[in-house]
Amino acid sequence: RPYNWGGEEAVQLSIASIREQRGASLPFDFMVSPAELGALDGEARAVAPVHVHGQVTNTGESMLVQGEARGQFAMTCARCLQPMRAEVAAEFQERFRRPGGRHPERAQDRWEAPVSLADEEDDARPYHGDWLHLDDAVREALLLHMPMKPVCEPDCRGLCPQCGANLNETTCDCRPESIDPRLAVLKEWGKRPDAD
Repeated sequence: RPYNWGGEEAVQLSIASIREQRGASLPFDFMVSPAELGALDGEARAVAPVHVHGQVTNTGESMLVQGEARGQFAMTCARCLQPMRAEVAAEFQERFRRPGGRHPERAQDRWEAPVSLADEEDDARPYHGDWLHLDDAVREALLLHMPMKPVCEPDCRGLCPQCGANLNETTCDCRPESIDPRLAVLKEWGKRPDAD
């Protein structure tokens, strides 16, 4: 089995079978439980296992991971503030490189090799040994694809700004105010003649 989960690193992918084969690819397909994924932004949480699949390729310079994470998430409607669920699908692509070593296919580990300036400026994530840790890549991809203002329904009417009633469930007798009372003085300001 090329992957496992549990413990602090929930999503680990073994690259032992392709580590020394430039151009070789390895598919992966697994589920990550809501508990292992955790909260993404303090509010959105997976309500079922998240499906993660894709492939990792040994490019000779790095390990290129391309995949997709898809799952159902609980969140709050931005209009009516009611709990809702939405499916989120997030494609991701990440490169992993062994610190101090430009060639992942070399047989010897470079645990003690100094990290060069090029490595520090590289956008590749570091890895050691035969495992890639995909936790951060999966979480970041899902977070980036979360809706900024989720709505339970496209025609959600939201809350009455005066009494707070959920307009999807009831109607109220409030009359919309044309201007905020705190800004009433500004209404007259535009009518004053310019002073010379």
